[in-house]
Amino acid sequence: MDTSKSEINLKNLKGMFWEANRAFLENHASLLKRELSERCLCGALMHELNKQLEKNGCNNYYADIEFNRAIENTINNVKQLPDEEGTPKRVFPDIIVHNRSEDNPDNLLALEMKKSKARREAKERDKNRLSLLTSSYPYKYKLGVYYEINHKKRQILVELYKKGRKTSTDSRVIEYKINEEGELEFIRVRLLDSDI
Repeated sequence: MDTSKSEINLKNLKGMFWEANRAFLENHASLLKRELSERCLCGALMHELNKQLEKNGCNNYYADIEFNRAIENTINNVKQLPDEEGTPKRVFPDIIVHNRSEDNPDNLLALEMKKSKARREAKERDKNRLSLLTSSYPYKYKLGVYYEINHKKRQILVELYKKGRKTSTDSRVIEYKINEEGELEFIRVRLLDSDI
């Protein structure tokens, strides 16, 4: 089965993300336990996203890390977004899911990952980037994911963005622990109450 872009709706995309996230947490708990770098964690999550794309017949779609190329209207075909002053700046989303087509690009998901100890300005910059990437700006990703890992509290904050705005309906906090065998155990998952 080959899934076309018209068949990948937001509900299917969210479902694939949540299933890939579950597999990431279960299969790669040792990475969380060792508090490894964002890039390492993104690589493991990208792997699980690609498995979900394949499982769901999305054979022309790929999860890529720091894929920075654009098709048109950019300098050297590098993705750019305006900064706070409106100056175009190169962007490298941590993970994107897309079809890699130069003729008919289809951007599904952009994910930015941060550790909770990162500076607040860096976190806000990633959130603003997701707002732009999911807005009517040229890239038009269907779904943005802000993914913040708090190793100390054993929590993961996941905020979803669509059409340039954070949505509270699916944003959540995942609380976990890592047992003596090094396996991740979910304590609870709770929805965020508001769009703060």
